[in-house]
Amino acid sequence: MADKIDFSTWWHEDPGAIGFTHAMKMELLHSEQSPFQKIEIYDHKDFGRVLILDDLIQASEADEFIYHEMAVHVPVLGRKRENLRALIVGGGDGGLLRELLVHGNIEKVVMAEIDRRVIELSNEYLAINGDYDDPRVELICDDAARYVIEALDRKEQFDLIFMDITEPVGPSASLFTEEFLDNLVAILKDDGVCIDSDSVFIGKDRIRFLQEASSEEDHSLLEIMRSGRFFPHLDVYRSIVPMYPGAEFGFFLYSKDGYNYSNPYAEHDGKHYNAAVHKGAFALPNWWKNELGFDKKNQ
Repeated sequence: MADKIDFSTWWHEDPGAIGFTHAMKMELLHSEQSPFQKIEIYDHKDFGRVLILDDLIQASEADEFIYHEMAVHVPVLGRKRENLRALIVGGGDGGLLRELLVHGNIEKVVMAEIDRRVIELSNEYLAINGDYDDPRVELICDDAARYVIEALDRKEQFDLIFMDITEPVGPSASLFTEEFLDNLVAILKDDGVCIDSDSVFIGKDRIRFLQEASSEEDHSLLEIMRSGRFFPHLDVYRSIVPMYPGAEFGFFLYSKDGYNYSNPYAEHDGKHYNAAVHKGAFALPNWWKNELGFDKKNQ
């Protein structure tokens, strides 16, 4: 008879409002409280190094490439454009930056991450980051809400805006406001796209999104964005990211012009991404369509 496993010694993710948690047997490599949040790095024998912020999983060496490749290559390759300017809101682990820099039509990437220690520790322990010394990169270690206001004052605009932030508490709280979204709309070009993402859960009555379950506000960012009050057009694609709660993961494309990003104009072979995966990611199950208010006609 196999020995009984003592799960009390395992790391448990904070279940929060969803009443659902990860539990993993891991070794703690580093822990500190930055001015903004608790940062922990663990090591798992199969998943490798794991980044934890305020008791919630952010990335693991084993599967981070799935999220980062799908977040970047779909909007970049889904529309042919030159001299792309991208803004990453958050993104401290550096994975989005890494994937953006593989594209020759990227002219500039601004990464606005409030917590420099997340960048430093991710570089040291996970090493999944892109090249911060690349001349196309501008790293801003400050509140992204402040940066967006300054960009608006300069009349600076972006083709791509990536919302790669933690749940709507702590250092991300200033980004879950209507004022921030007003400014975000203003710095996105008319043919640009804003990319957000979230874990998806299947409930007995409806599907739920982690942002909705975690929000301390009356309305989550996702709910506000889906209302159409800021960006009139929404498209969705999906993937499976095993390390995130629920594993089912949605990517949300918010735009002013409603462009269809489902057909890549060029080939790219990543560790996960390819043209067929790109196209297939836009095929939504009916339970997704029903929740999002999509019908077969506009899919």
